[in-house]
Formats: sequence, structure tokens, C-alpha cells
Amino acid sequence: MNRFLLICLFSFLVYSCTNTTSQEYTITDITKILDKAEEDLLAYQGIETDSMMKLHMEYFHKAKTFNDSVHLYRAHYYLGEFYQSKGIYKDAMSEYEKALQNISDDADSARYIQTKIAIATTEIELGNKYKAGNILLHIYEVAHRNKRTRQLLNINGNMEILGLELKNYSEAKETFKEAIATIEEEKLIENDATNYVEDYINYHMFLAKAYQAEKELDSALLYIDKGINIADYYNDIEGTAYLFELKGKAYTAKKLFPEAYENLIKAKDIFETLENNKQVSKIIYLLADYHVQKEEYSEALAFLEQMETRYKEKKVLITDYYDVLVLKAAVYKSTKQFEKESIYRQKSADINDSILADGNEETVIQTTTKYEIEKIKNKYEAQHQKDKKRFYIFLSIAIVVVGVFGFLLYRQFNKKRAEVISKLKGADKKEPQNAVKSDKTVDEILQKLKNLEAQEFYLNPKYNLYATAKKIDTNTTYLSSILNSHKKMTFTEYLNNLRIQYTLARLENDKKFRMYTIKAIAKEVGYKSHGSFSRAFKAKTGENPSTYLKKVR
Repeated sequence: MNRFLLICLFSFLVYSCTNTTSQEYTITDITKILDKAEEDLLAYQGIETDSMMKLHMEYFHKAKTFNDSVHLYRAHYYLGEFYQSKGIYKDAMSEYEKALQNISDDADSARYIQTKIAIATTEIELGNKYKAGNILLHIYEVAHRNKRTRQLLNINGNMEILGLELKNYSEAKETFKEAIATIEEEKLIENDATNYVEDYINYHMFLAKAYQAEKELDSALLYIDKGINIADYYNDIEGTAYLFELKGKAYTAKKLFPEAYENLIKAKDIFETLENNKQVSKIIYLLADYHVQKEEYSEALAFLEQMETRYKEKKVLITDYYDVLVLKAAVYKSTKQFEKESIYRQKSADINDSILADGNEETVIQTTTKYEIEKIKNKYEAQHQKDKKRFYIFLSIAIVVVGVFGFLLYRQFNKKRAEVISKLKGADKKEPQNAVKSDKTVDEILQKLKNLEAQEFYLNPKYNLYATAKKIDTNTTYLSSILNSHKKMTFTEYLNNLRIQYTLARLENDKKFRMYTIKAIAKEVGYKSHGSFSRAFKAKTGENPSTYLKKVR
């Protein structure tokens, strides 16, 4: 019955352990699991928000489960990039800060620089130019000191994006051209396409922006087209969308309206597919401006009305909404609706005052996409908590089962042990009687021991109580009893006594023996280790062998 119960408990334990969500993994297994999750995330070519968020959350939870700081850093960093691409800047900043917490104190590391650049670009998109500038200046020194080529290119690029904002067009153009030349001459994309393609596309885009700002539209279009070719070649969908947007603006400025409309619609379609509400709103504003340039004011007002609706739905940056109000006032002025013009000029002034009062600290759009992402994120967080709870339940069950299993094994072992002891005691009680019945007298045993002593049996290390008893045709219990009663010593004491007496006699009579090492003497007289010999020698003589040898040599 006990055996059956043990088998049942063991089977349940195996089942419990195999059904846990977190198993015992080797370091190699963990590395493979985390690397695979990261590869799945980076290799995903789809654009669906829920699929992307699912991959992000799976990667994050695996890194968190295994407490891997490197992969936790990457999980937070990638999530920050994802939020930034969706225009959810507050959450992007939060993820970048969490990424920094998983970097060691080494502020010179490439990861530190990379994360600070990401924070700076977010600040630029938020309109916090001087804050972004201070961050970029700080990390430029770090990257320069550590000779990090890619980071230096990236920092310079972002510095010149700020330069564009501050209208330093000539310097910005030179920097972007140098960056493009460096990537091409050093063949950086051939060696590391993952890290340099996006920069290469962006430098063409920002160089085009600089030319566009200086009204050199043909040069701007030249770099836009080159950027589109690169983005198409490397399948950068988002980069292509931004370049179409820029191309639409350039054609609008050149009054080439069919081309302008075509490119703006292309950009709008891609951004809608990408669910990037921030950029969709910007394209709608550009379409409104396109119609204003064509003096199609009713069409322009229809797009501007869309922007007002989107602002109420929190799909527009407050700074972009300011531009909408200004353009709407201009439309009403052109159509001689002066009362409405006055209303919208006042609205734009109020919004501008609000932006200045906030210090431009919070210009984040809370898009519907954000709420969708939060919903997905919460779903995976809940699943992760459920998995953890399930794991701890199974772990608790496993511990209880192991405890019961161990207790039953212990009980079974004690029962068997008691049976064995009982049998041995019974055997020992019978043996002396058998010995007496076969006329094994004490004198005969003692005589046989004496004969063995004469043969110097004790010098053989293999002789123990059992071997000696067998040699003189008795049992261990009877031999021990005789030694205790007639020689007043245990078998070990008896053996040690014989060996040490032999040693002392030989040291006295054999000059050659006196020159042996302690280890050699111990081996000669039947000891397996010189430590045992030394203890027995001191117990008999009161001196260590080394001290005694000095005296007799």
C-alpha cells in the first residue's frame, strides 16, 4: 500500500512540475529563448499595432522572468521607440528612462549614448529644443571620447535637426552632407545595415528640408528622390512615408499641384496604415494648405474642420492645432468673413498663450492608438500575472508533495533499518551460544591470538576485527567481548598497542629503520595513513613520532 501511494505521489509531482510556466533552464537555454524573442520582434515586417505590441510584451516579460538586465534594457528601449513612432511621447520617455536603469554605472557605454540620443530626439519632437540641445552636447563629449562613429554621426545629425529649427541652414547642410559621405566612403551600411540604413535615409531627408527652407526646391527634390530610392530598396515603409510628405510640400511650394496632391495622399495612406495619428493629422493640415495655395477655400475648410474634430479626439499635437487655427483665420480673411477671422485669431492667440504658459513641457497627444496599446499592454500584463500565480501554486503543490514523499520515504527507511538491526541483534545473541556449544573456550581464543601475534598479523593493514575473528574461527561479537574482559581494550586499541610496541622495539634495535620517514614507518607497521599512526603513537608514548625520532637518531 505504501509503495502504491509513493508511486501516485511521485507521478503527481512529475505532472505538477511539467505543467509550470517557468521551468529550470540552463543559461544556454535562457539565452536562446531571449535571443529568439528579440529576433521575432526585430524581424517582424507587419504594421498592425496589436501584433507589434504583442511581440514587445512577450519579449519584455521573458526578459523580466529571467531577470536578464541586457534584454530588459533592450525591451524597454524597443518599446520606447515603438511609442515614439506612434507619437505617444510621454510613454516613450518613461520606457527610455527604464532602459537607463538597466545599464550599469558605466556612462561611457554605447547603450547609454544610444538611449540619451533617443531621449533627445523625443524632446525635439516635443518642441523642447534647448533641452534636447543640452542632452546632445553632453553625449557628444562622451561619444567623442570613446570614438563611437555611429553615435557621433547620429548626434551630429540631431544637432543639425535643431539647427534647422533654429534656421542655421548652411551649417546643417554641411553636416548632413558630411554624414552621408562618411556612410558611403566607409561602407558602413555594407558592414552594419541594421544600424546605418535609417540614419542614411534621415540625412537625405533633413538635407532636403534644409534646401527646402532656403527655397532651393530642385535641390530638395533631388535628395528626396534619392532618399525614397534608398527607403524602397531597404523596405523602410515609415521612412518612405515621411519622404512622400516632404515631396508633397516641395511640389506645393513649386505650385505643381497634381504632383503635390499625389505625394501627400501616398504619405497619408501609409501613415493611416501605420496608425500614426500624429502624422496623419500633419498630412491633413498640409492638404488644407494645398487647397489654400490653389485658392480652393471650401475644400481647405473641410480639411481644417477635420483637424478640429481630431483635436477633440486628442489626435493632434497642441502646437499643430495652433497652426490649424492660424490657417483657418487666414482662410476666413481671404473669403472676407472677418468676424470668423477675428474669432480664430483670438483662439490661436489663446492657444499660443497656453503653450507658453506650459513652458511647452506637455505637448503630448493622447491618441486613440495609445488607448488601444494600453488595452493590449494590460492584457499581456494580466496574462503574465496569471502565469506567475499559476507557477507559484504549482510550486507550492510540488513542495508539499516532495515533503510528503520525503516523509514516507524516511518512514519506510526507518522501518527497514529497524528490521535489519533487529535481525543483527538476534544473530549476535545466538553466536556466543553457538561458540560455547562448539567448545570455543576463552583460552583457545587467547592462544590463537597469541599465535597470530607471533606471526605479526597486525602489520597487515587488511586485518580488521572481522578478518581477525574469521582467522581464529570465531565471530566479531565474541572476540570483542574477550578483548574487553581479558585485555581491557577494544580491538582497535589492541591492534594499535601491538603495532606501536613493534615500532618502538624496531626503532631501538634497527638503525636503518630509525632513518625512515614517519610516513614510511606508518606504512611499514600496518597503517594506511601517517596521521592515524601519529595519533596512536602519541596515545601510547605521550610524544609525537617526530620528537621521538629526534631523540633516538
